[in-house]
Amino acid sequence: MADQAFKPVTGHQVSAVDLVTVEVRSSILRGVLAPGARFSVAELARQMGLSHIPVREALRRLEGQGLIELQHARSAVVVPLSVADVSGIYGLRKMIEPELAARSATLNPPGHVRGLAELIARFEDDDPEEVWQAHQRFHRTLIEPAASAWDLRTLEQLWAAAERYTRLVYDFAAIASSERDRRERIHTTILDAVRAQDAGRTRAAVGAHLAENESELLERISGLDLAALGKRGSHPA
Repeated sequence: MADQAFKPVTGHQVSAVDLVTVEVRSSILRGVLAPGARFSVAELARQMGLSHIPVREALRRLEGQGLIELQHARSAVVVPLSVADVSGIYGLRKMIEPELAARSATLNPPGHVRGLAELIARFEDDDPEEVWQAHQRFHRTLIEPAASAWDLRTLEQLWAAAERYTRLVYDFAAIASSERDRRERIHTTILDAVRAQDAGRTRAAVGAHLAENESELLERISGLDLAALGKRGSHPA
């Protein structure tokens, strides 16, 4: 771990556990902590100016998201990347998200379609991080009307696990206009199905989108040196 990989979090109003969770997760997603990297719990607590208790609790959260593995409560290791992991993550997402999206389309609560349309409009933003956040929010908003608390907890873990792959594999510092058009077309197809309250079309559109994402990720990471890939920073959209 670098001499000062993490920023102190004392003095903030948000809970220390939440702040540590965000800081370490961000370091993993940006590749500051590479796949397979080991770091000390005591050193992390020292750098962030905290006791070991909130640091361990935050690391347990990240372990639950599949991002790290705790080892005897003294150190942690960033979980390595693998093709099998991608298949497992997307296999579960394809089982859950299309059905929830289909049910949400038939429920059609007030503002649902408008909210989805507004998120697609944000795909035009010049800031790649803003585009990324809009895409993440689109998928959550899509299934929220029909999702239970357990559905959301499960999907949040899967989304977090998928995010580290997309953020490390894709370099979207500049988003080509053709890529923007492709994303808008895919998500507008989903939106049109939701607007029509057509469960079958919505289910098929979401399933096709996830399958395409999985296929592209697998193609991009197959044969790559994933450990080396994780050491570089990237700016996904």
